[in-house]
Amino acid sequence: MTISSHLPDVVDSYIAIRSHRLLADKAAAELKEQEEELKDTIIAKLREGNMTALGASNGLVKMSVTSEPVATDWPQIWEHVRTTGDFSLLHKRITTTAIKEQWADGVVIPGVIAQDVYRLTVSGVKK
Repeated sequence: MTISSHLPDVVDSYIAIRSHRLLADKAAAELKEQEEELKDTIIAKLREGNMTALGASNGLVKMSVTSEPVATDWPQIWEHVRTTGDFSLLHKRITTTAIKEQWADGVVIPGVIAQDVYRLTVSGVKK
């Protein structure tokens, strides 16, 4: 891709590409929703029929089962992490909304800094 040195042309290209991507994202989200509905139907039917696989003209689907962890008592989990120091059980990220709220109240949170993030907003898009 060659990017023009004329900034208004770059802005026009950005807006056009962004609009095209947003339409593609919307189409992909709609397809994903349909896919999930079909997947749920297939799983339900396979379970009802006590089956683990089913073939059709386009291919074969196989159902598998895994056990995944689900948190049911956060205070117990936090106490376990405090007691054992095993922070590998948790995701390593901060909650930006809560931190910004505390910053607004003048609270300093050790180990957290403010970092500038540059974003673009688009308005007045011509169709």
